[in-house]
Amino acid sequence: MAVFDDGKVMGGDNGYYYLGSYTVTGNQLRATIDVIPFVAGIESVFNTLGRNLKLDLSGTLLDDAHATAQGAPVGMPGLKLGVKLTKRT
Repeated sequence: MAVFDDGKVMGGDNGYYYLGSYTVTGNQLRATIDVIPFVAGIESVFNTLGRNLKLDLSGTLLDDAHATAQGAPVGMPGLKLGVKLTKRT
């Protein structure tokens, strides 16, 4: 889960927390997110263990409640990530 609010990204999963920032220009979204482990022994979605990652994402706002984005961890160009974002209220 990730919360995008007022230029900041905060969230996490069962072993990692996410902190970062984002910008929106027109319908274009850009985000940089640090992925930081907090539970030993849990692999990230990139099959890394106990390793800090920095994600660069770019995408498109589809409407007021949906966006898609793609990116990769910095320094790991062979790994890709695609996300679908849905606004919840």
